[in-house]
Formats: sequence, C-alpha cells, structure tokens
Amino acid sequence: MIKKHQHLLNPFSFVILLAVMAVTGTTQAQDGGQNPTPIVITLTPGGGPTAVPIEEGALPPDRFEPNNDAQTATAVGLQNEPGLTLTGDDVDYFTGYLKAGQMIRVSTTVYGGLDTRLQLYWGGQLLAENDDRSPTDVGSLVTFTAPADGWYVALVEKATVYDGTYDLEVALAEPTATPTGVPTLTPTPTLTPTPSPTPVILPDLAEPNNSPETARPVTPGLRDTYTVGAGDVDFFTFIAKAGNRYMCETVTDQVDTLLTVVGIGANDDRGVGRVDSSYAWTADVEQTAVIRVEARGGSFGPYEFVCQQAAPPSPAPLSLSPAPTSNLLVPTATLTTTAEITTTGQISLTVRHLGQVQPQTTTPTTHVRLLVYYDANNDRQPGPGEGIANVSVLAVDGQGQRLARVFTNAQGEAIFNLTSETIARVIVPFVPGWSARVRAGEINNDIVLGLPAVRLPVFLPVQNQTGGEE
Repeated sequence: MIKKHQHLLNPFSFVILLAVMAVTGTTQAQDGGQNPTPIVITLTPGGGPTAVPIEEGALPPDRFEPNNDAQTATAVGLQNEPGLTLTGDDVDYFTGYLKAGQMIRVSTTVYGGLDTRLQLYWGGQLLAENDDRSPTDVGSLVTFTAPADGWYVALVEKATVYDGTYDLEVALAEPTATPTGVPTLTPTPTLTPTPSPTPVILPDLAEPNNSPETARPVTPGLRDTYTVGAGDVDFFTFIAKAGNRYMCETVTDQVDTLLTVVGIGANDDRGVGRVDSSYAWTADVEQTAVIRVEARGGSFGPYEFVCQQAAPPSPAPLSLSPAPTSNLLVPTATLTTTAEITTTGQISLTVRHLGQVQPQTTTPTTHVRLLVYYDANNDRQPGPGEGIANVSVLAVDGQGQRLARVFTNAQGEAIFNLTSETIARVIVPFVPGWSARVRAGEINNDIVLGLPAVRLPVFLPVQNQTGGEE
C-alpha cells in the first residue's frame, strides 16, 4: 500500500516539507551541543524573485569623480556631458560661471531605472529644485537667471535607491515671450514703451577677470578675442622689462573701450572716428603691468586685445640757437689790408640735373576682418559657437594671385593687414562661392561667410598642430 501511494507526493509538497523540517529543526553547534537559533526560510507567494536594488559598485565611477561636495564640484560650461553615473550613496556636484541676467537650463536625461533630483544653489542658498520634468519623465530640469556675475552650484542625486547612468546638459535659455493679445475693433490706448532688456553677453575664456587680483596673464605679442559690456570689466597682466617700450591696444569697431595701464596712463579713442584704444609707455624698472579694459556709453561686444613691444619714440629734431654774445670775441683794434687780392683766371662750375623731386608717399593699409561660420541652428546669421576654426583664407588680387594667407582663430575669424594696393578679394578656396570683395586702403570689418546648416563642413581642410594643412 505504501508503494502504491508514493507517487502522490508531488515536488511542491516536498519543498514545503523541507521548509517545515528546517523551521522546526535545529543545527548542531561546533562543540556538539544544540544551537538554539532556528534557520528561517521565507517563501514568497508566486515563486518569483524579489526585485532588489542594484548592488553598489555594479556601475563604475564616472570620469569626474570625486565630485561629491561643493568644494570638489566639476566646472562645466555650456555643454553636454554624457555617460555619468550615480551608484550607492554617490552624489554629483557641478559649478559654472554666469554673467548677470543670463538664463541657463540645466537638465538630466536618465537611463537604466535611475530617477534623479536636481538642485541649484547661488551663494550657498537653494534657489531652484526639480525631481521629475514630467509625469512620464523621471529626469530633471531647472531654469535659472543669474542675479549678478558669479558662480552657481548644481547638485544631482538619486531620488530612489536604484543606480543608473545619466546625461547632464547645460545650455542658455531664451526668455519666455509674452503672448500678444488679439486686436479688437475698439481703439485701445497707446502702450507705454518699455526699455529693451539688457543684451546677454557670453562670458569669454578669461572670466572671471573682473579685478586686479584675478587679472588674466598674457604673453606680449599674442593676440586674443574677449568680450566686454555693461557690468563687466576685464583685467590683464604681464611682466614689463626695464628699458623696454610697450604698447597695449584693443581692436574693435563694435564696443567703445577705455584702456588703462594702472598707475601709468589711459586712452579712450586711438584716433578720430575710432572707438578702440591704444596706449604706449616705457618701463623704467621691471614691474608687473596691470591693464584694465572697460566699455563706455552702454556699448558691448567682442574686441581683440594685445600687448607687445613697441619701437622707441622718434627723437626730437635738434634746434640750433645762436651763441650767446658774451662768448664772442670783440676785436679791440682796426684791421687793415696789406695786399690786394686779384683773380688770375675764371673758375668753371659743372651743373648736373638731378630731375624733379618726387614726393614721398605711403601706401594705405587695408584692414580685413572676416568671419567664417557654420549656421548650425539655420537662423541665417552667426551665433555663439558657430565659428569654424583653423580654416585657410586667402587674400588675392584682381587676377586671383595670392597675396597672403591666414587661418581662422578659435572664433572663426581671419584678420589681414595688407599694404598692397592690388588686393581685390578674400576667398576660402575649398568652398565654391565663398569669396568677398575688399575695399583697398580701407577698414573691412563687415565680411561674413556662412555655410548653411544643410551642408556639413566636414570637407574643410584645417591647420594641424605643426602649422601645415590636414
């Protein structure tokens, strides 16, 4: 009978029987006695595994670790940083510099079950916080307007226990436009004009350099581009050697600059019809020169800045003054002639015709400032970050013969200063149709060559690190 009913004991009953035996049984201690602690096995209804958080260390630390507090915050600009991780108790701090009135958008895009919470601090105070950007998106989004020039701190942390990866994006945000009301047939009073908002000036690579203590060190002879405007002052510094003459200058036609060599002198406009500045001086002793550049009259925009050695000033012409009468010898006796001088023959003179005197002429300098850009947002005008660097630009004459070549800088600008009277055009030889006519002997600062967004400039040969072309 026993053999006949053994097949009635199914596997599930066998597992329950083992569990009951385990609960009611005891284990043997190492010394042979009984261990009073029972073994407890928890059976989950349904037989499926219980979801548990990902163990700490399952994801590797990202490239910015350690940045777990405000003191070790990672400095970021207007950029996208992909592939960041949050595991265990990890939190990530980031920081960036803003100009007064700038509006930025900080956001996270999450992967792998991660749910982020984003907090933004200014001057140690929490000003903005977001957990989920929408009911269906557990990433985070914060928009913030800087009340003054300074640094913000962003904190990214987990809102749940689950680890995962995320992308961090920091971008400038446009102010929300006020909707225009629908016009009615009834005449309405004239709206009171409101002042235009202060234009947003992107911080340049030298910021923050708003004080002599944070002045940007520069190398004499090296030229770079910066921005200045309302509420912004730029300081620069270098070591001036004794006996050398230096000239510091700004080159721009957009912003009215005032250049001051602290403790020495200043210049507003370098000439009639110019708004940029230039100041030269001779260093009597070796000293640290500090230069201040600021905008006047509410102007703003980019400018080029350079300090370089200058030729000594031309010496003043010597003037001959009559000798004082006290040093002249006054004869005290009358001189008498002793003999009469007579000529014995004629003296012949040879006259050689040297031709007409030719007046000295100076060839006027042709200044060309060219911008080459890729219209990434397709708004048909250059914008921040759209300049194409290291592109070859040629200055040619009327027959297309090359006169000079330069490569665009990091902002996509190419600058020529030529004394040749035959200059006719500037061209980018590797893009058909990219050329512009040049007015010889004048300042040409309005030349812009843009590539539409539908054509990628991947074919542009650029300058490599050794100075040649790739």
